[in-house]
Amino acid sequence: MDTIQELQNFRTQLIQEINVTFDHMIQILRTENVPTGQVAEVREYESLYPLTAATGIFKGKKPTGVRFPDGTREDVRTWKNVVKVILTRCNKVMLNHKRLEDLCGKVSGRARVFLAEKPDGMRSSLQIDDKIFVETHYDTETLLRILTTRILEPINYDYSGITITIRND
Repeated sequence: MDTIQELQNFRTQLIQEINVTFDHMIQILRTENVPTGQVAEVREYESLYPLTAATGIFKGKKPTGVRFPDGTREDVRTWKNVVKVILTRCNKVMLNHKRLEDLCGKVSGRARVFLAEKPDGMRSSLQIDDKIFVETHYDTETLLRILTTRILEPINYDYSGITITIRND
């Protein structure tokens, strides 16, 4: 039984690595269409992963930047900052702002709300706008899964071109 579980775990790991590799190659092809000088560099001590990768890949890693499809990069130091940078940029578009406000109070976990108009009841709230707060008291994997599948997907925000730079340690 242990051998079967080990094989299944290895298969899952290989599939995740293949997906990350292909997503990375697709991202490179997409950025080739961005005018020279606008593409944010990946530094020597960093690796690049698409936000669409399986969230488990980010566990235990340190983020250094968020890269957007237009080639811009925002430096970050924590996963909480990753969430803030992505949601702040998303919120700048009026349609997304309205959708985020509409989603407030409707996205909940077992004990706490993920997105709300007030930080009440949140353990570690992060303010995105006057009436938009997000709960960030989660491990990396859960936080990124909440960001992508529970917040960005319901408001139809395309995050497929966003990549995260990770420190190689």
